[in-house]
Parts: sequence; structure tokens; C-alpha cells
Amino acid sequence: MEFAFRQLTRILMFIGGVGLLLMMLNITLDVFLKAVFNAPIQGTVEVSSYYYMVAVVMLPMAFVELEDDQISVDLLFNHFPAAIRSICLLFTLTLTAGVLSVIAWRTGQDAVRAFRVGEVVMGSREIIVWPARCMLPLGFSLAAIAAGLRAIMLLQGKEVINLSSNEASE
Repeated sequence: MEFAFRQLTRILMFIGGVGLLLMMLNITLDVFLKAVFNAPIQGTVEVSSYYYMVAVVMLPMAFVELEDDQISVDLLFNHFPAAIRSICLLFTLTLTAGVLSVIAWRTGQDAVRAFRVGEVVMGSREIIVWPARCMLPLGFSLAAIAAGLRAIMLLQGKEVINLSSNEASE
């Protein structure tokens, strides 16, 4: 299960990277067309805001959690005895999974509401945005699963802390 989940998070990380490239190309082309031909691409701001940016942030979220690559400040943590570190880490991972689950549930409710009303946003043109609302509960749910999986791995005695980031701070 861990292997399959890792593969899924890598695929979503890749899709988030593709979203970043598409956003860059879309915005660059929009600026070029506006500057040269005075013909910008309609809806660039809306598509970038509601689709590209959301995909870039939400899809890689589980990968970042699973690989322990999020930003962390561990001024005292590294000085604790191993047993205390494990207890603190287990508490933190459990709390993280719980909070992310609540956020996933709430954003899931928003996604269902957006789907029911066929949510659109008005800008330079009307853009359908309800499909983008689904990326939030997906990202939060998978990140919650990743935190829970890390807690299980910790209980199994596996290493769940990214050592390369810890070595850089010491």
C-alpha cells in the first residue's frame, strides 16, 4: 500500500509541475500577444487563479507530506532524546492527519455546493470553476492519508524524518 500511495503522490506531483509549466506558458503567451498584437488571451487571470495555482499547490501536497519536505523549524526537537522525539512526532502526525481531514471534509462540502450550482466566475469572460474546487478536498485528503501513513510507519520503526534537511541545519 505504501508503494502504491507513493506512486500516486509522484504522479500528482508531476501533474502539479505540468500545471506550473502550463501556467507559465499561458501567462507568457498572454503578455506577448497583448504587447505585440494588443490581443490578450481572454480568461488568463481566472484560469491561472482558479486552476493552475490550485493544482500547483494542492496536487503535490501529499508528496510533500509523505517525503517530509515541508518547511519546519526544529530548534529544540533535534536535542530531545529519541523516545521523546518519537512521541512528539507521533502526536504531530496524528494531529496533522486530523486537521487535514477536517479541512478536506469542509472543502469537500464546498466542492459539492459548487458542483450543484455550476459555479462560474465572471472576469474578462465567464469561466467554469466548480471542477477546480475538487482539487482542494483531494489534496487535503491525500495529505491527511500521507500524515497517517507516516504515523503508522513511525510505529513500525521506519524512518519518517527527511534526514537531508536535518543535516543541513546542524
